[in-house]
Amino acid sequence: MAGLISDATPGVIDSKTHGIIDYIHAGTNILAGFLFRNRSRAASNACFALGGSILINALCTDYELGVFRLYDFKVHGIMDYGVAAASAAMPMLLGLEGTAEKSYFYGQGGGEAAIAAFTDYNDESGAQRFSGGLDELEEVA
Repeated sequence: MAGLISDATPGVIDSKTHGIIDYIHAGTNILAGFLFRNRSRAASNACFALGGSILINALCTDYELGVFRLYDFKVHGIMDYGVAAASAAMPMLLGLEGTAEKSYFYGQGGGEAAIAAFTDYNDESGAQRFSGGLDELEEVA
């Protein structure tokens, strides 16, 4: 089940590689927020919000580079698609149509969707939380 949506795309990106991409993606958005600061306050704030949401998603995922490990990699994938949709919607929501910033958000949305589509969200190789049913939950408690 590559990309959570269909088997049409191969799951060639494993959880560790996806984690590295997440942190780069978060940093890219935060950097763009600083670069857009003097040009468009709305675009700058949107970049900070997107970067922050990507960073929080990465930190809270139970995979190799996760820190708090609050939810599994499949939940992370669902949130990835939300970030992709939010990125692509930013130009319209913020009135950025006809600006250079529009292209940045469309590129981020498309890139996020492509990465999500090619990620194997069934890869639990870096998971440390329990992954089974109630029996395992009782052992942890």
